[in-house]
Amino acid sequence: MNIFKKINDQQNKEIALPNEPNELFYSLKKEKEYSYLRGIQEEALTSWYQQKQNSHLLIKMNTGAGKTLVGLLILYSKLIETKKRSVFLCPDKQLVNQVFEQSQKYNIPTCIIDHDNEIPEEFLNNKAILITTVQKLFNGKNIFDRHKIEIETIVIDDAHKCVEKIKDAFTIKFKKDHPVYDELFALFGDELKKQAIGSYEAIKTEHPDYYMKLPFWSWIDNKEKVMKIFSNFLSEQETLLFTWDLFHNNFNQYEMYITSSKIEITPIKCYTQNIQTYANAKYKYALSATFENDISLLFDLDFPLKSIENPIEPKDRKDYGQRLILTPKRYFNDFNTDDIKTVINHHLNNNQNILVLVPSFREARAWESIGAKIISENIEEEIKKLKDSKGNFIVLANRYDGIDLGGEACNVLIIHEHPKYKFIRDKYLETILHTTNTNIIAQTIEQGMGRTVRSGNDFSVIYLFGKNILRFLRHKENFKFLNKHTRKQIEIGLNLLSQDEISEEKDYAKAIYETADFCLSQNEEWLKYYQNFMKDEDDEDIDNEKTKNLKIKDLEREAIIEFVKGNNENSAKLIRQILNMELTDAEFAIYTLLCSNVIYQIDKNTSNDLIIKAREKSRHMFEPFLSQQYLKKQLKTGNQFSKALKHIQSYSTMNDVIDTFNEVLVKLKYHHTNNSEDFEEAIKILGKILGFYSLRPEKEMNEGSDNLWHMENDCSLIMEAKSEKLHTNLISKSDISQLMHSLTWFDNKYLNENQEYYGVTLQYNKRGESDIEVNSKIKVLDNESLERIQTALRKYIEFLSKNKLNELTEEKIRAEFISYQLTSNTFVSSYLKNIKQ
Repeated sequence: MNIFKKINDQQNKEIALPNEPNELFYSLKKEKEYSYLRGIQEEALTSWYQQKQNSHLLIKMNTGAGKTLVGLLILYSKLIETKKRSVFLCPDKQLVNQVFEQSQKYNIPTCIIDHDNEIPEEFLNNKAILITTVQKLFNGKNIFDRHKIEIETIVIDDAHKCVEKIKDAFTIKFKKDHPVYDELFALFGDELKKQAIGSYEAIKTEHPDYYMKLPFWSWIDNKEKVMKIFSNFLSEQETLLFTWDLFHNNFNQYEMYITSSKIEITPIKCYTQNIQTYANAKYKYALSATFENDISLLFDLDFPLKSIENPIEPKDRKDYGQRLILTPKRYFNDFNTDDIKTVINHHLNNNQNILVLVPSFREARAWESIGAKIISENIEEEIKKLKDSKGNFIVLANRYDGIDLGGEACNVLIIHEHPKYKFIRDKYLETILHTTNTNIIAQTIEQGMGRTVRSGNDFSVIYLFGKNILRFLRHKENFKFLNKHTRKQIEIGLNLLSQDEISEEKDYAKAIYETADFCLSQNEEWLKYYQNFMKDEDDEDIDNEKTKNLKIKDLEREAIIEFVKGNNENSAKLIRQILNMELTDAEFAIYTLLCSNVIYQIDKNTSNDLIIKAREKSRHMFEPFLSQQYLKKQLKTGNQFSKALKHIQSYSTMNDVIDTFNEVLVKLKYHHTNNSEDFEEAIKILGKILGFYSLRPEKEMNEGSDNLWHMENDCSLIMEAKSEKLHTNLISKSDISQLMHSLTWFDNKYLNENQEYYGVTLQYNKRGESDIEVNSKIKVLDNESLERIQTALRKYIEFLSKNKLNELTEEKIRAEFISYQLTSNTFVSSYLKNIKQ
């Protein structure tokens, strides 16, 4: 009997599992089809194991390369080694279910939180990995902090998406119909009106296109009043219940933004120290696709600079598969809806599945009108149909992740436009820095492409559509936001469809689908071409600009933490380190204003001086809070033809230049159907085309005229646009009155001795009503003059089409401008007219 007892005891003993993750994987009991790791997964796991003592690690793997399994094995390894709790965080519930199902396939012990919101016992007893959403941890009432549950290791999957969710958790929102909206608007109304009365009135009258940022001093000075207003709603689930504990102890670093529909109160930085379970976790690992922008992980999740600069990024890039990225409108400006239909029908006739990704159901319905099926419910079932059948044409709204259509499930992907700004603050920063939107588009493209190419054996044709994506691709500087592999794949499309090699008589749709077939056929010629093109891929380390930006953000992160702790002087010292670095004018303005913010409570005079200094660098900064004289802003000048050439050289190809200029032509007309926003933007771009300093003060600064041009000869045109007026409308007294107000604004802000200027009304008719009063400084650019400018621009476009981008010179542009009378010295006399009565 004793012998049998020993045998039974031995059988009941737990077999010790290895904690080296590759060995661990092969020791797991699993189905045969899941019995091997990819080379890239093994490489990532080996690199992690060699660095597992590091408290923070960033693991970057291409979408579809199997990073979820890597994350699960890392956590299981840690669970075995430490016998302490491990958590796998996902951005949403759907991905929680997907990760849980995947863990079961590999016999990795995991659990999830059920509807009762009780934490599973096997997790608490260190027997299983908990898979849950990032929102479960990052909220002011989270169950982990409430029950004082310690976690040893956290893996954050789809880290960039999780950061967006975390920012949302830290942001307080009040819709227009909430009583707090009116109370805050009343409390801060005078200050908002002082900053920009035009925007204030637009918001007050519920104009949807305007927003304002409340000055920091008004926010800080009214802390008690804000807290009193909020106190009545602390238990309200939709607004303050889950945000209050994240907010109240770092009030000063929050910022208030307002539109006609909502108020957002959002932190400069997510203060993750308020989530004790996260802050105290010993190991934090982020899983991310190969995006170029990792700043949010450093800044909001407090990953050390070293972990971001030296990510675990497998060198075996075969996991990318083959992607042919085509942007038809870049090659053929006249490519239209009928051409799109022809291309789609070609793919459907070839029994190929087509997936369309759009940001909203409004865009989805446009694709539905040409035959696509909108999928909004039972998405997983519909995706399964794609895997089991051919010739499908579906469209998904705002689903750029969580969809797996690798292999033969879908070889044709269309990405149409990108999601809008998640927060008002993003819109504000985009207005100043012009990088937020480019980041959103880059990540949309990268995430979207991962839906169809999930392994090194996959291949896909990806079509990019939408005016914002098109504008993004036209400008060379935006390509730094894409990973190096994606840049090369976009170049392939340009290489195959070079405008120089395609006749104007070519069937556009046929040219596109024949190029697509080159990839989809997977013939030897294509494979050889693709491999030769991609082997020259630039695989350098992080470039200098990215390194600089990371260092700046790391200093800002430390500065905000010091600010929250009340160490304002230390915070200011860190920001001054940033200000001593090489910055653009916009960056200098942003950080000068931040420095003004952190020292406001200890030195108001210096704070005010810094606001004035910031305004000298960017027109978007606040008006100072103290009455103080300061120098008028100097408008930028420079050689007209050099600036015109530089503007052209900012585009990727000459075809991109011509497409943009043609878009300007379409919008550059007086007609009641021509949207004023489009017209004013066309005037702004026209100014840049002509080599003038060109801006939209009322739009960009919340003050002043609709448009402003400043020319090389120190002459300024202060313009008010009335593009929607009928041809029978005369120039009215109110038109002139508005123009005079703008001239007064210009005088106060810019006008200096010896500077020439004209107030210009932009409208169809050159005749005025009998009661108007004008002087020699008031002009009109009427329809006849505008048509002459259009003619000149068409000739200029024709000239550009006969030149290559790298062959243009200042002298060639100068000769063209002289012939069209578009130089600084001739524009006023050639195109501006006196108003007739």
